[in-house]
Amino acid sequence: MKKFDKDALEKMAKNKNIDKEKIETIANNYKGKSENEIINELVKIGRNLDGKEEVISKIKGFLNEKQAKKLDDVMNKISEAEINQKTTKKVKRVKKIKKG
Repeated sequence: MKKFDKDALEKMAKNKNIDKEKIETIANNYKGKSENEIINELVKIGRNLDGKEEVISKIKGFLNEKQAKKLDDVMNKISEAEINQKTTKKVKRVKKIKKG
């Protein structure tokens, strides 16, 4: 595990227009929620997040093996949700074309 470089992480966040106070507010909203509730929310948010792979790869350097595995699991769920979302849209278009 890499040494936590707070300055590098804050610089990356600033480059990605990630507001530290907004992130802290969001994090506070998840206090007391179960792991599954949080993962479901992350999946909803992550489906439409551009550049997530780059951010995740940098974050993983600060995680231990167990944390990195959980993050990989969440990213896999996000990928599955993206695929399901695209498939659902295509099915709706096909039904609409057949109907019309």
